[in-house]
Amino acid sequence: MKKFITIITLLFLLLFFHNETILGTRSGLLLWYQTLIPSLLPFILVTNALAETNAYQSAAQFFQKYFPSRIYEIMAIFLGNLCGYPLGGKILNDFVKNQYLTQEKANRLLALSSQASPMFLIGYIHLHILQGKIPLPVFLTAIYLPVLIYYPFCTSKQETYATNHNLSPSGKFCIVDTFLHATQIMVMIGMYVIIFSIILVILLPFCKHPLLKLPLSFLEITTGLKLLDTIYFPLEIKLSFLCALSAFGGLCSAFQVKGVLEHPNASIKKYLLDKILLSAGTFFIILIYLKLIS
Repeated sequence: MKKFITIITLLFLLLFFHNETILGTRSGLLLWYQTLIPSLLPFILVTNALAETNAYQSAAQFFQKYFPSRIYEIMAIFLGNLCGYPLGGKILNDFVKNQYLTQEKANRLLALSSQASPMFLIGYIHLHILQGKIPLPVFLTAIYLPVLIYYPFCTSKQETYATNHNLSPSGKFCIVDTFLHATQIMVMIGMYVIIFSIILVILLPFCKHPLLKLPLSFLEITTGLKLLDTIYFPLEIKLSFLCALSAFGGLCSAFQVKGVLEHPNASIKKYLLDKILLSAGTFFIILIYLKLIS
């Protein structure tokens, strides 16, 4: 009964805010079509192919001598940060599915393997949002250094690792299945983007005060960065918050990551707590740098 009442209430809210719903849907669709599909779809296709052909396994066998018992952790963090969220979550999900990592380990690595892609960080945030006010090496250091510092706290020498390198391929590779799976993931991402765009459009008129706009900007990264940039703060604080949001990724990204996880013990709460900690690290790195050069 509670679910029925909740759904009916949401339906009436959408009808009441029908103009905002249409505007938010249009905005979310444009963001999904113009930005997310070009930047994510190629990586999703490649990671699907890697998982279905067990190419991860071959790479692990080659690099294992350099990183004994840590190879799948390092691969998840490296590829997740290279491809951008929610691909880090998808890669970890593939590793759990193939018993390369335990579910507990995947939960601990989820935030570390989920950052915006370097293409997005450099081409959009640094160039268009920060407009070069922070040197690129400093910006990237502030994003990735907290991940490197936090990584040792997410590992345990006593833990038993699921590193079975003798698994046979899951089946004959089928490119049609790869396309269908990629389409399913992209549609899921698009739905979350539309939902959060609608929420932002509805709530924004009620959040005129900067203290209300600040948490609202952390709902969705692309719209949130633009909103955060309009809030009057001292320049040092504003730039620190912009970089922190770049590291956090927004609540919408968290739901996208949750959407690609299939193992039953996937913990989005752990992910959010870790992302808050990592983004706080980014905030203070930028703030300290700006204080030192001022």
